[in-house]
Amino acid sequence: MRGKGLTIFLFLYSFSFSINAQQVFWASKVLAFSSENTIPFQPSANKAIQVLGKPNVLPQFVSSGLAWQPAKKPQVGQEYIKVGFDTLMAVQQICIARSFGDAPISKIMAFDSLMKEHLLYVYNGTAVAHEKGQILNILLPEKTSFKVHAISVFVESKDINDQPQLDAIGISESDNPIQVKINIAEDAPNEIVRSNLGKGVNSRHQEFAPVISSDGKTLYFTRNYVSLLGKPKDQDVYFSNIDKNDKWTKAQNIGLPINTKDKNAILAISTDGTEILLMNKYHENGKLSSGISRSLKTAEGWAFPEEVKIDNFYNQSPNAEFTVSADGRIMVMSIQRKNTVGKRDLYVSFKKANETWTEPKSLGKTINSIEHEMTPFIAADTKTLYFSTRGLPGYGDNDIFKSKRLDDTWTNWTEPENLGTGVNTPYWDGYFTLPASGEYAYVCSFNGSNKEDIFKLTLPKTVQPDPVALFTGRVLTSTDKQPVTAKIMMIPRNKLLKKEEKVYEPANGNFKFVLPLNEIIDFIPNASGYLAINETIDLTKANSYQEIKKDLYLLPLEVGNKGVLNSLTFEQGEAKLLPMAMKELDKIVQAMIEIPTLEVLFEGHTDNQGDFQLNLQLSESRVAEVKKYITSKGISANRITTKGWGQTRPIASNATEERRRLNRRVEFTITKK
Repeated sequence: MRGKGLTIFLFLYSFSFSINAQQVFWASKVLAFSSENTIPFQPSANKAIQVLGKPNVLPQFVSSGLAWQPAKKPQVGQEYIKVGFDTLMAVQQICIARSFGDAPISKIMAFDSLMKEHLLYVYNGTAVAHEKGQILNILLPEKTSFKVHAISVFVESKDINDQPQLDAIGISESDNPIQVKINIAEDAPNEIVRSNLGKGVNSRHQEFAPVISSDGKTLYFTRNYVSLLGKPKDQDVYFSNIDKNDKWTKAQNIGLPINTKDKNAILAISTDGTEILLMNKYHENGKLSSGISRSLKTAEGWAFPEEVKIDNFYNQSPNAEFTVSADGRIMVMSIQRKNTVGKRDLYVSFKKANETWTEPKSLGKTINSIEHEMTPFIAADTKTLYFSTRGLPGYGDNDIFKSKRLDDTWTNWTEPENLGTGVNTPYWDGYFTLPASGEYAYVCSFNGSNKEDIFKLTLPKTVQPDPVALFTGRVLTSTDKQPVTAKIMMIPRNKLLKKEEKVYEPANGNFKFVLPLNEIIDFIPNASGYLAINETIDLTKANSYQEIKKDLYLLPLEVGNKGVLNSLTFEQGEAKLLPMAMKELDKIVQAMIEIPTLEVLFEGHTDNQGDFQLNLQLSESRVAEVKKYITSKGISANRITTKGWGQTRPIASNATEERRRLNRRVEFTITKK
């Protein structure tokens, strides 16, 4: 038995709005449906479950797998879907989001707690359905006298041009019309200066997949050559550098062995610019096959690419994109697998100790949709993800979105935010890449002539990632300042952060590390025949992007050479060794083990606070602690000499605590080898 029909007010919307302040509850479960469409190799596309949750196609009126579509059975007459809600309430408004198709909504029924039917709406033939879709708000004159447990929506399927697609069904207690919005990043501007990189980079051919270096000075990209007849001819990797006038130089072909006769593409570059990730596996016979490779920079140029091995890697799509985190440990990829939600999804893989990678793991349903998720980019903070999709409300074809990782599972993310019309166009947008500063981005968009070009965008802070620091420099000898090939260990004081090791090769230019703010980080260079001089970077007071240029030093193990144990600073009036100090002393222990004849003098110093004689005794106590620790490791005491100088030899002013800390130190000198 049907309940009494209600007089209703009808509102039709055919363009984007903002959702008002009222609370809207979207359908959470499918109770019944007449039929659903089937698309080969896309098991979830157009299924009844696609009507659940908030709109993810609208405000665009386009055909999409993200909406429920009945099976293609013309002349049937009516199709229907019945949905339930987690929140039960008396309602004053129902919203039906039809994202595509010209079939009108013919009838809407509500169900009470006894599943008794109540007629809420009947199509009278006077309202004209939008040719592609509509947002239909049924505004009742008063709230229903019952709590709505379910809603059935009927659509005409006879004598129509396109099968209807329902994106969402919502209810509300408010009489303010429910309106649909795009989830735009906070304060994202409507306009951003969008600079075409000019003839140095862009040509009459297709330029895409830009990859910017961490310092923003070198841009790598892929160029797809097109013949005069419009047919693809070749695809190669190119690079361009910023000149002194901030202009991009004429792009150069990266050459062999990276570019071959087949299609080549660059995917990512390491923070220090010494390793690039490439599409496909390279074979000695010049052929390529499915997979990815990496090439290392040498003094002679780029080495022959070697395969990057990923556990149980396969891709059911002919296309893919990859991005690697600043520390080189995390890879996010756009591929299609057996558990893919729809088309290509985003997956994460982690680097293992043996240089291979773990099996790809889905980033989850917050990120992935029925449509392609593609061109991912992990920002330098290793938390912010940018990607391109048409599976979320946007402004045209694929738009660029931003989401932040909430934990280390890599499956818990904030709701993706559209970067707005300043970044996204009515056309396809993707390949968003940023330097470590995060202040600007390079993006690939159609240029109006139906081909892709690369553009530079200056970004507002609201769409930038969290700030980091970029630490660059060389490894030099402390005596004559000559560069030395060395391993560099980065050790954060925060135990929750991971250590990182890199090899510095003078021929490859400066080393580069991306550092998190609000941390203290120690750097230890290491090379045979040298003693490391630690360097500490304190970022506890930093709150914005910084570039730190500082060299690291190695002391040649030669008689007369002298250094400061930077990690052996002390609290005022204390002689106790701290854990970090022990790690630095371990390097001296190792050198004395490797060179059995090596002898060392340790000299202790204090600041000028307190009694002169007590300071002298304190400096002697500090070097005595150093000698005690080294001898506890099996080094003979007669190979170690100590001397305390108290406050008599300062290397800094004693005016502030920060400066006094520099005077509380231990120096060492090689006395015999």
